[in-house]
Amino acid sequence: RRDRRPSRDMSAEVNAKGYGGTDSSPALEPLLKSDAKEGVEPSGAGSDGSGPPKDDPGDVIFGLKLGFDGVFAVLALLTVVLISASCYFEEWMYKRLPNFNYFWTVACAELAVFTVASVAGAVAAGTIAQPRRAPILKYLLQATVMAVYAAIAKIAYKYLNYATGTVLRSTKLVFVMAISVAWLGRRYSAWDYAAAVGMIISVACFGLGEAHADKGQDHTWGYVLSVLGLGLAALQTNMADNAMRDHGATSLENMLYVNGLGFWIVLVFAAVVDGEAAIDYMLHTENALTLLIARSLTFYLGAFAFTELTRHSGAAPATSVATARKALTVMLSFVAFPDDKPFSGWFLAGILTFIAAIGLELKSRIEKKRR
Repeated sequence: RRDRRPSRDMSAEVNAKGYGGTDSSPALEPLLKSDAKEGVEPSGAGSDGSGPPKDDPGDVIFGLKLGFDGVFAVLALLTVVLISASCYFEEWMYKRLPNFNYFWTVACAELAVFTVASVAGAVAAGTIAQPRRAPILKYLLQATVMAVYAAIAKIAYKYLNYATGTVLRSTKLVFVMAISVAWLGRRYSAWDYAAAVGMIISVACFGLGEAHADKGQDHTWGYVLSVLGLGLAALQTNMADNAMRDHGATSLENMLYVNGLGFWIVLVFAAVVDGEAAIDYMLHTENALTLLIARSLTFYLGAFAFTELTRHSGAAPATSVATARKALTVMLSFVAFPDDKPFSGWFLAGILTFIAAIGLELKSRIEKKRR
């Protein structure tokens, strides 16, 4: 009989930062010499899995022995800088390039990077030829769901400013909880529900801020696409959870198949929807191709750094870094691209509520680690 209790795999702790699984990115050659095998959390001094391993006085990264705190600082800095940079490049592409309308192409480029990394990770781990554990049909369904939400979540930015879209995407917690309770029978704490309510209030404040800034301009399609994308993203997260917990698939297997299949699905949509015009646009519009490459690479590298940070320090400290990164992304959007979102009291209330909500989510994770 298969054990159906919650797994201690990192994938059960790390939310989807990238494509094709609950891990933020596939594992390649580990940065850390002290990395454990996949699915094994670092055993440290802290009750949350943080702290240096008891038999290792220090950790090594990039060939340098910096000690546990030094490695944590480097990985945390890389996570914040790289993911914030990827968001900056993405907003620049959507809001500053003339007549940009090639969102399937962006999703295809990002997924291409994750697909190559997934294959390289499986080869490096020696699992590329291992028999598949989860049914191929489930991976195909998961890849289709992932491919659709990856694109429509981007298309929503045509109708919303980037800060509002970022806050909306952070409410994925609400949809994951709803689907997990209804489908998988999961239970959540009062902290989780409080965080979900905080996210909803924050979105409402940002929506009122949008309406005030644009004097009644209709953003309906932005919200519809964002909510649809969130629902699909939450469904894909639970499908990955089902593949790994109920079929015993590893996160590397899940990401290998979902990324690989998803890439071809997105490629077809990009060819049909965007067509040759996308290639012409990227090649002949100033900064377009540079921004696309920069966005795709920094997105993957930031997700990879976050995964390594989680392996090194445990889920709770890594989530603290992710929390700070989310807030920084929203504030950076207001500073770097103020044209489409004049600051107002509603946006301020939304930012404060957003920070409080992700703080409650962090508190929930800490409490779970203590049990």
